Amino acid sequence: MFLQIAWHEIPKTLDNLFYALEPLVSGILLSNIFQFSYHKAARTRSGTHWEKWGPVYLIGIAGIFSMMMPLAVLFIYVGEVGYPDSKMWTGGSWAPNQPHGIILYILKWIGMVCLIVGVMQITSLHIKIRNKWQQITKSSAHSGQTVSVKPAEGAADTSSANDDCGT
Repeated sequence: MFLQIAWHEIPKTLDNLFYALEPLVSGILLSNIFQFSYHKAARTRSGTHWEKWGPVYLIGIAGIFSMMMPLAVLFIYVGEVGYPDSKMWTGGSWAPNQPHGIILYILKWIGMVCLIVGVMQITSLHIKIRNKWQQITKSSAHSGQTVSVKPAEGAADTSSANDDCGT
């Protein structure tokens, strides 16, 4: 059960604190990921310039795009820069519904996609997953076994209920 506290009962200072914590924590995490990708690319990657530094560029772009909306929220709603004319959502909406708010929201998600792709590339995670999948499927094919998933303990057995497929 929720605390059942109305939004207008939350103190403004507490609200402002959480508006400020999002860009702070995001900035720290994104800068550390960027530093990691830079040093990993410098030490371990080779090939063309884009093959070596492409993931670092993607993570850098991700940091910029991902930080734009939290910083705008901080400036507009806590710093009251241009407030109330610069509000990103109006009319009781929970999501941005003004043009600049919508653009910043879209850029935030583009940044998230760039971050995912950049981290996958710099860590070669997509290759590791593919190799592990091939290893699993190859070993099960050679042993003649099929890979099955056991239902969780306490889960209802629905196999007999689905045998006649509704006929």
